[in-house]
Parts: sequence; C-alpha cells; structure tokens
Amino acid sequence: MRRLRHLLILVVVLAAVVVSQAQSSPINSEATGFVNGKWFTGKDFETRTLYAVRGFLTERRPNGSVYMIDLHGGFVVPPFADAHIHSPSSSHDLADANRALLDAGVFYVLNPGGAAEPANSIRGQLGTIATVDAIFAHTLFTCSGGHPRPYLEYLVDRGDVPYSKDKLEGRFFNSVDSIAQVERVWPEYLATRPDFVKLVFVFSEFYATGNGKSLGLRPDVAKAIVGKAKLAGLRSGAHIESAMDFHNAVAVGVDVVMHLPSFPDPIDRQAAYANKADWEQRYTIPDADAKLAAEHKVIVVTTAASGSAENFEKPNPLGSMNDNERRFRKITIQNLQHLKAAGVTLAVGSDTTPGSGVLTEVNFLHETGVFSNRELLKMWSETTPKVIFPHRRIGVLREGYEASFVVLEGDPIKDFNEVKKITMRVKRGAPLN
Repeated sequence: MRRLRHLLILVVVLAAVVVSQAQSSPINSEATGFVNGKWFTGKDFETRTLYAVRGFLTERRPNGSVYMIDLHGGFVVPPFADAHIHSPSSSHDLADANRALLDAGVFYVLNPGGAAEPANSIRGQLGTIATVDAIFAHTLFTCSGGHPRPYLEYLVDRGDVPYSKDKLEGRFFNSVDSIAQVERVWPEYLATRPDFVKLVFVFSEFYATGNGKSLGLRPDVAKAIVGKAKLAGLRSGAHIESAMDFHNAVAVGVDVVMHLPSFPDPIDRQAAYANKADWEQRYTIPDADAKLAAEHKVIVVTTAASGSAENFEKPNPLGSMNDNERRFRKITIQNLQHLKAAGVTLAVGSDTTPGSGVLTEVNFLHETGVFSNRELLKMWSETTPKVIFPHRRIGVLREGYEASFVVLEGDPIKDFNEVKKITMRVKRGAPLN
C-alpha cells in the first residue's frame, strides 16, 4: 500500500512537472504544438493538432522538447493582408502602423507608392517575428502635372510632407510623357530597389477624345513601363479611376489593378459627361473587359469602401448617402459582381489607415452581399497574402507552410464579424500575445 502511495505521489509530481513545462516560455523548445484548435481547411474547420518547427507547420510531432499551447477551441485562420496601404512608410509611422495592423490580424502589406529613402530605411525592421511583412513600389509613374502631384503639393502646404514642392519629382513620382523620358529615368528608378512598379491612369480616355485632361499616363507610355518592369523581373500595378482606365491597364499588361473605378469628383468630372447614362458608363466595367482581365490573369484589388463614399474612413450608412453616393455605390457593387462572375482574382486592399481601414473595407465587401462569408474569408486570408508574396508558402494552414495564423473566438463562416474577435496571433510559430 505504501509503495502504491509513493507511486501515486510520483505520478502527480511528474504530471505537475509536465504541466509546468507546457506553460513555460517556449524560447528553449525546438518546436511548438497547438492543441484544441479548429483549423480552416479552405472549406470548413477541422479540429487538429499542428506543430511549428523552425517557423513551418507540420502534422507530425517532432522529436525532442515541444512547448504545447492550448487554443481552447478557437477558430484558426491564415493571417489577413492589405494589398493597398501606404503605411508603414518610414520610421515615423512604423510603430503605430505595425501595432494597428497586427492588432487587426494583418501580417502582410503592399505599399504601392511613396518615397524610397524612408521606406528603405525601415526594411531591416520589417518581416520579423514582431513586425509586418511588406513590399514597396516607391516612386510611381504618372504624366506631367498628373496624380498625385496636386495632392502631394496640397500636403506640402499643410505641412504633412517634409519636402518642398520642387523635391517631390523623382522622389514620390516620375513624370513621363514619352517613352524617351521613361528610358532616361528608369536606371535611377531601379536604383531605389522597388519590389513593385506603380503606374497611374486617370481618365486616360481623354487622350483619345480630347474631351478633357487626363492626370495619368498615356497608354503607349504605360505599355513601355510595363515592358521594362517585366524585363527587370518586377510586377506592375495600376491606379485607375474610370472604366476606360481599367481597360487600358489590362491592355498594356499590368499584373494588378489597384482599385475599382473610384468615386468621381461631383463637380469637375461630372461636368465632362453629357448625361447620367454617360456618367454611369464611365465607371461601369464592361463584361468584355472583366473577361479580358480574367484571361490575362490580372488581379484586382478592391479598395471599394474608400472609393465609393466621400467619408473614406467610415462610409456613410445607406440611409444618409446623397443620390450621387448611392448611385456610385450601386455601380461599385455591379463591378464586383461582373468581376466575380468572370472569374477575376480579387484581393482586399483598403487605401486608408492601417488596421481600421482594412476592417472598413471587409465590412463594406461583406455588406454588398456579393460574397459569402467563406468566399470573403478566403479572399482576405488566402488570396491577398499570396498576391503580395506569390512565391511564399503562406495563406494555407497545412504541412510545409509558414506557421503564421490568427485564432478567432468564433466561426467566421457562420458570423463574419468573428474576424474582429482575435484571441491569439502567431507569426512563424511565435505567439505575439
């Protein structure tokens, strides 16, 4: 009896040691195991145990010490991404942007334009266990006097950009009106080490009609830039504002269209259109162009919320929108429907503030009714990360993929609002909280 009692005491002590080890820091462990989690398969959720070894997932329990983490029945999905955001861009916004993005479960971002020097200065601080992974387009290409020069000059006047107006050219944008000008600036542009090339199309139909002034590239100049990007091994993306911009961007061979047709200026630009039918035609993507984009495997980044209401941070509720906003929101939904029906790959992008902006975007996409909860979850957590980093093993929770994920309190397929209720963030096997 005494021997049995001693044996029981020994078992209890050993069990206590095991529990203590399971709750201790994983720093000295070679691997981490995650139990009691419901993992997203791309269709639904399955209860499984997965392990992180050297930052990658495996279903096989590794040899040696394993630090076990209980996910308490949470729903595990790949991390989210924002394929159009201009932060982080420098040491000044890195800490705040990083915190906001990770809080929202966003691990991957594409910054499609900005000054190269401040962006390159923070590259070494990005892509760590504790910071988002980002790629940059740097100096974008536009026409003389085109977008974004007027906007940036306005920001200079407000004191929001730490450069004088004469220092914007070549730093934030390259103004090119001919192929010869592209040839001249291209070597200096490549020297900034861009990951991605950004082109600006703004009412490019005016080049053909003469019915107004475009604030973006001529299509022939844009085609030359895309060709040089491909030779340099770089993907290209296009800022667009009209349906013809969409057509021209696809026609010149860009890899990504960075917007849907965006909200028009109700005074300056509507004045160029004869009537309501012309106005709507300017912003509605034809089925033929949606099919062309699908055939060319062009990816479209949504930015639907920021482009479809004057209040970019928080789009107006349907009941408080004016007729112009209401009509344009209808066009935005139709464009999403056409692109989805044609089989175009859609990625989530906000073009607004870190964290809250992409939540506004996915809320808007959810409210359109164009996508099921499952489709939107896959778009945000599977497709968008792969759009940003196409050669990495991310966006899927299976053997050999990066051990990065977020754990949600509830099932987002049943209630999409669960994407906001994050209980844990794990980046390459390391819990962030």
